[in-house]
Amino acid sequence: MTGENGTGVIYDRPKPNFPYQPSQELQNLDNIFQIYIPPVMIVLGSIGNLLTLAVMKRKSFQNASIGFYLIAYAISCLLTLYLLLGSEWLTKILKVKGIDERADWMCRLWQFIVRVFSYSGIWFVVAMLIDRYIVIWHPKRANALSSKFMAKFVVVIIFVGLVVISIHAMWTYELMPNSGCYMFHREDDIHAMIWPWVSAGFYSYIPLMLVFVFNVLILTGLCLKRPWKMHQSQENTSLLLSYTTIGLSMLYFILVLPATVMNIVNITYPPSWLQNQELMVQIHKAMYATHYMAWLNTTILFHVCIVFSRTFRKEFWEMLTSSLCLRHRSRIYELQTASCSSGAQLEETCAESTPL
Repeated sequence: MTGENGTGVIYDRPKPNFPYQPSQELQNLDNIFQIYIPPVMIVLGSIGNLLTLAVMKRKSFQNASIGFYLIAYAISCLLTLYLLLGSEWLTKILKVKGIDERADWMCRLWQFIVRVFSYSGIWFVVAMLIDRYIVIWHPKRANALSSKFMAKFVVVIIFVGLVVISIHAMWTYELMPNSGCYMFHREDDIHAMIWPWVSAGFYSYIPLMLVFVFNVLILTGLCLKRPWKMHQSQENTSLLLSYTTIGLSMLYFILVLPATVMNIVNITYPPSWLQNQELMVQIHKAMYATHYMAWLNTTILFHVCIVFSRTFRKEFWEMLTSSLCLRHRSRIYELQTASCSSGAQLEETCAESTPL
């Protein structure tokens, strides 16, 4: 699965923008990253995101806007893991063509679908931050602007926006013979030259900038306004999830920024660097490392919620214990039923064997 290299598109497989014959060391590194790491991430991400979805369906989070955003983010992470990482891993293991390499129309459609779902995650993080900003800095308007209905409306707007930004993949990508699914660049096509950077702005640069700005505003608000003292009538759950949102967004920023920088380096480095083979190899290694650093964002949601939210820990523990108790009670009931059945059979046997 190929992508717009060097434009900040963080989830596409890294494609170094320089010609060279990979050494055995780089081939081994490539195998490690593409064969062994993806299944571990998929398993961990699936377990964590599914557990998060289960907890967010409980009573404490059902009516909270931030709970709905976390549900949307968890689903986005699952789809990204399965559509991108899972399909690429299966392609590598089974040694078959990727989905976007089977036909020209599949190449175009797949690039469009992948972008809509994979880059929704970062905008959900931005939406969560804006939601927490309203709760902390504009508490009087929080009931209207930080409602579950508004959260649903924002999620729809995010998907509509991503469809508009990503639709260009339907006519800019082509299936190249014996090469793969790539954006076809014509020297006289200004659209093909400019649009990747425009889409990258919406995929990466703008949301990362918003994440940084709103993190600063929220942290300032938590330090200065002390909403837990000024607005005690607000639900404690929403205030606790404010720390969860900050932790999640900070980790997202830290994990994604190196991949974004390396993509820019890959497309903008001077031609003189091509003469330095060792430097090119180091860039290749750095691109792979930062690429999978960005993928960690799809696996850490559950751990962030556990660490930063006391309410989440409480709900998860109650869900876990109630499930264990139900199993225990079910087992006791089965034993009691079996015991009663055995007793009845014993009485019947004794009645038959006793002489009149």
